[in-house]
Amino acid sequence: MKPTRAVMVAAVVFALVYVALDLNKLYALRYGADTGTFVQWLVGEAHGRGSWNGAEYRPHLQVHDSWVLLALVPLVALLPYAQTLLVVQVLAIAGAALAICVFARECGATPRAASAVGIAYLISPSAQGIAYGNFLENVFVPLLAALGAIAVRRRALVPALIVAQLLLGLKEDEALFLLWLGAACAVWWDRRIGCAMAGLAVVNGVAFVVVERSVGAHPSLPGYALHVDDPLAKLAFFVALLAPFAFAPLLLRWRLLLAAPLVAELTLNRPWAYPIARIGTHWTAPLVIATALLALAAAAARASGVWSKEGATEASVKRDQRACVADAGDYGFLVSQAGQGAGTTVTARQQADIYRACMTRKGYSEYAPGSPLPAKPEENQ
Repeated sequence: MKPTRAVMVAAVVFALVYVALDLNKLYALRYGADTGTFVQWLVGEAHGRGSWNGAEYRPHLQVHDSWVLLALVPLVALLPYAQTLLVVQVLAIAGAALAICVFARECGATPRAASAVGIAYLISPSAQGIAYGNFLENVFVPLLAALGAIAVRRRALVPALIVAQLLLGLKEDEALFLLWLGAACAVWWDRRIGCAMAGLAVVNGVAFVVVERSVGAHPSLPGYALHVDDPLAKLAFFVALLAPFAFAPLLLRWRLLLAAPLVAELTLNRPWAYPIARIGTHWTAPLVIATALLALAAAAARASGVWSKEGATEASVKRDQRACVADAGDYGFLVSQAGQGAGTTVTARQQADIYRACMTRKGYSEYAPGSPLPAKPEENQ
């Protein structure tokens, strides 16, 4: 599936506007040290001097597990300017909207709902704040996380693990998030992908700790405690984060627990050099993309019909739905049932059609959300 035209146009407009704003901010000398730090260590890598930089007084790869950024070395060797990284940053944030839209369509959201979530992400103060801030590792988190969600949704093991490994190479805290989400995936979606992802997170996390200890280094991170400092400011941050998405993630109720580690990182930290739970900080990037994905999950859920069958109890409806979801998610079943010409690719539309056919065979009728269900026949007295 492709992103909708509305989201593609919005992403182009976003990129043009924020490239101009970032360059204006750079020429006005309003950027902090981080952008220059990354320019220095990437240029150093290009010239064989390693990742040492003057801001951190040590190699950056001893500060954070950010080896994926070495992929930018050829580009920075060709264009060794801060402007290069700022343009890459804006394109990464804008590109995430396209992936979010595709994921929404994969989940069964209507084109209008997919466009709404993608554009809400682009106009959110959180995404715009990251695009307007210093270049840092986490600017790639929204794009990679959305691409990973697409791969997991399609049950594509190899692409999912490739994207997971790229996320793990951005920053060491991604290992904790992917361990949690991998476990959730193994329980509720795909055991093979979930277990592989969790195992990959463990391997990367242990390897980082071993390497750090072996060279006598330690990452830069705030301390944490089991209490919330400045709770009103953090509450205001979460309100501003959710507002562009019309608070849609709250409709998922207990499923919001999937974001618990991301919330904990931002709320349980002790005072740092600056408030990390603040619109636009790179610390918030994982939660920004999680909010967008949860919002579109809520939108897709609302797009799903209500199934009714005379005499069916709530428990029996859920049991039959789980069975049909299993059929629609089984690759071998899909290929055999999708008809001639299905080949090796089964689309989300075919999955939805097979699910509906399964429920229909079981005697259910589908009704649009909010429409009145057929009245139950009155029992004879």
